[in-house]
Amino acid sequence: MAISSPGIGSNLDINGIVSQLMQLEQRPLTLLAQKEAGFQGKISAFGSLNGAISALQSTATSLVPSTGVTAAEKFTTYKAAVTDTTIATASASSSAVSGTYSLEVISLAKTQRLTSGANPSVGSGVRTMTIETGSVAGGVGSGGAFTASGTVAISLDSSVTTLAGVRDAINAANAGVTATVITSGADSYLSLSSNESGTASVMRVTGDVLALNYDPSTNTGGLIQNTGDEAVDSALKINGISITGSGNVVSEAVDGLTITLKAIGTTTVTVTRDTSSLSAGVSAFVKAYNDFNTTAVSLGRYDAATKQGGPLIGDSTLRSAENTFRSLIGNTPSGLSDSSLQRLSDIGVTMQKDGSLAVDSTKLNAAIADDFNSVANLVSAYGSAFKTAADVMVGTDGLITSRTEGLNASIKSLGKQSDSIQQRLVQIEARYRKQFTTLDTLIANMTQTSNFLTQQLANLPGASS
Repeated sequence: MAISSPGIGSNLDINGIVSQLMQLEQRPLTLLAQKEAGFQGKISAFGSLNGAISALQSTATSLVPSTGVTAAEKFTTYKAAVTDTTIATASASSSAVSGTYSLEVISLAKTQRLTSGANPSVGSGVRTMTIETGSVAGGVGSGGAFTASGTVAISLDSSVTTLAGVRDAINAANAGVTATVITSGADSYLSLSSNESGTASVMRVTGDVLALNYDPSTNTGGLIQNTGDEAVDSALKINGISITGSGNVVSEAVDGLTITLKAIGTTTVTVTRDTSSLSAGVSAFVKAYNDFNTTAVSLGRYDAATKQGGPLIGDSTLRSAENTFRSLIGNTPSGLSDSSLQRLSDIGVTMQKDGSLAVDSTKLNAAIADDFNSVANLVSAYGSAFKTAADVMVGTDGLITSRTEGLNASIKSLGKQSDSIQQRLVQIEARYRKQFTTLDTLIANMTQTSNFLTQQLANLPGASS
């Protein structure tokens, strides 16, 4: 007798029985999945720890001066203030010197501008123009020699028949000048402006278009320099000393000081030392350390109320990171043994009961004001110590990288075990189904035989119904 569906011959729930048996057989898979979830949780936790340490590493690195630069130089910045900012503005670099400077702006630098007559003839056919920028000995119109600092030849082809065409050709040539067309009623004018201010950037225009030529030595030509359109150098006095320049940004008169001239007048420029970068560096370091501490405590905490531990509770790598950084706080970095300031507590940075750091701003600012160099040396020394320690933790061959690689290797191994178990379970399920199908068939045959015998016995003479 053929059985078309499992259990039909014996009334056994073979599918249900096999399913329950396979649930028991799959328990090793469940345990492997739990292990993998645990490993994945640790990898995620190490990622959080790595991020916190990397942030601390970056902050510590920012406190370390580059080669050839002292700690004091790294943290020394200056700021410049101008009493009347309508006359000038100023900025200071690290090479500036604290002081007060009187400033008198006598004239502002201007660019030369040339203007053609109304509707000048631009000619036809192929023409050439040469635009030069430079200076005239003795000044424009003095008859002195013109010395060019830049020369650009421009070819005008037969398609250029208007002022607009000449304008576009000049601007495309990058000749150090800017051309524009000005229209007034029915009249059009070509205007040329030097791109640089000062008497060293006057223009000379020569070529086939006579209406657009100009000779700065004689101040004559088809182009005209109108009153007020002359090139002018800037002129100023700093502490009574006369200074001239081609532009309105003066950066070479006083070391480390850049002055931008805005209007004629007198004012005062004050340069002061700015210590905020040093105090800001300390605050940034404390924040980065506290962020690390918060992350580390969270990852290794045991919650008695929920009876749940953090993903890295008891982990040796986490303990190593915590112990390493905390010990650095209390120790004196190398190079500070002879310094008057040797510990962070000397400048107002102290560790709290929860392992975090706190800054006494009053004490810090007082230390900076009293001995800037020593505070800078201390901060850079701690920055170097923390950077070195962090490199060991989060470097390419660091502890956290090694632990993460180890966990990934374990997960890969679990995957291989899981694949092997899956293959074995397929065989086990097939064996169960074969065994129960055989049992189903046996019971069905026995039932059939039993029914047949019962029927035959019922048909015997003398059998009662």
